[in-house]
Amino acid sequence: MVDVRIKNIEESDVDTLLSEDMNFEGTMSLSRPAMIKGQVSGKIESDSNVFIEKEADVKADVKAVELSVKGNLSGSVQASVIELGSSAVFSGEVKAQNLAMESGCTFSGSSQIGAAPKAVVEEAPAEETPAAEE
Repeated sequence: MVDVRIKNIEESDVDTLLSEDMNFEGTMSLSRPAMIKGQVSGKIESDSNVFIEKEADVKADVKAVELSVKGNLSGSVQASVIELGSSAVFSGEVKAQNLAMESGCTFSGSSQIGAAPKAVVEEAPAEETPAAEE
């Protein structure tokens, strides 16, 4: 079993901070590490890491290099690494190379973890041949 260690990040470790009293609606494009403590609805696209803190309530689709969640998040998320801390409440779809979940977190949805899935080829059902008439 792997030891899960959710990163503890301080406000001083990030370039962008959305504080508890802020409410953002729309598309957020980020190129540096960001911490979210407020409310966000819409879309978050980041070329870096995104940290969703305990106070946060995020209803958005998120793309990031690394995503750490300690608050509420619902949406479709895609990142190389996704961490769900013990206080995280997540609902939606996860696509990640690695997913770490601490005991106590809530996960409701679907996940695709590891290498990109191979395309699934569905075979057409065999045609039924009519029974020979007697």
